[in-house]
Amino acid sequence: MSIITTVVGSYPTQTYEAQSFNDKLTKSLGLYDPYRQAIIDSVKSFVSADIDIICDGQVRGDMVKIFTSKINGCEVIDNTVYIKGKITPPVHPISVNDLKLAYKTANSVNSDYELFAPLDAIFDHEVKGIKGVITGPTTLIHSSMIDNFYSSKENAIYDMAKVLRIEAQELEKAGACAIQLDEPFISTGAEEINVSKKAIEIISEAIDIPVILHVCGDLKDVLSDLLKFNVDILDFEFKGMPQNKGVLSDSWSNECNKNIGIGCLDTKMPSVDDYSQVKETIKEVQSIIERENIIIDPDCGMRMLEEDVARGKLDILKKIKEDGI
Repeated sequence: MSIITTVVGSYPTQTYEAQSFNDKLTKSLGLYDPYRQAIIDSVKSFVSADIDIICDGQVRGDMVKIFTSKINGCEVIDNTVYIKGKITPPVHPISVNDLKLAYKTANSVNSDYELFAPLDAIFDHEVKGIKGVITGPTTLIHSSMIDNFYSSKENAIYDMAKVLRIEAQELEKAGACAIQLDEPFISTGAEEINVSKKAIEIISEAIDIPVILHVCGDLKDVLSDLLKFNVDILDFEFKGMPQNKGVLSDSWSNECNKNIGIGCLDTKMPSVDDYSQVKETIKEVQSIIERENIIIDPDCGMRMLEEDVARGKLDILKKIKEDGI
């Protein structure tokens, strides 16, 4: 069995004040990036834990405002996102530069990290990759207030999907090994599942690299539909949501052609998980899907955790990969 590890997205972060002369000069010109070092720190933590598919750590803000603060038609007022006009693409890609910095940082520490890394080669442990992480259209719209431009959330979701399609294409051109779409709102039933499916496929059908759909929460009302989405990998939380193992068992069949990302670390728990319990979670899911190649990761992002706890959780992934199942 080949086990590869990944992270869902966010990692503990902090901003950095300009200290050096060059940084202070850059700041005086309005060009200083207070999050650059946080990206570097996050990536080095991922590399230290030998994570096979890393990301930039999503350090610039919460998963909604990272995107809506840049997308035309959206405006953040008092920490609330408002849709005030037609949703159209920003002038520049939102996360491409951070992906490039993540690659540069990781590759400087371990040359196994490559751009354009094929998933098959990652599973064979020949290379490691960097994925792009995008908050999905359903989640972005349902996390926002629509002022007056759109008469329905459905049309806003489709317009948002078209904007995110461009972002995904730019990340693919920049060397991402996969695109992860984060859609926590899908499990809530806030939107018709067919609307979310169409929006995801506006993105997934426009790129040639694997698409990962991350949906957290209780899957009982949506999993049978999610298995029909045109994506390559479905990533779910199982440690903090153990009932999802039963839901998966009821819905899974040998005809399912998707890989399953096994969320096996409880990211809501502010302490390091028990190693044996994590391993048991992986075994239980693996016995359902009966796959030789499996992907393991935290349940969700780890932004709200203390950094030493987040590191400890990543170290469990490393040890399980080394020990096997």
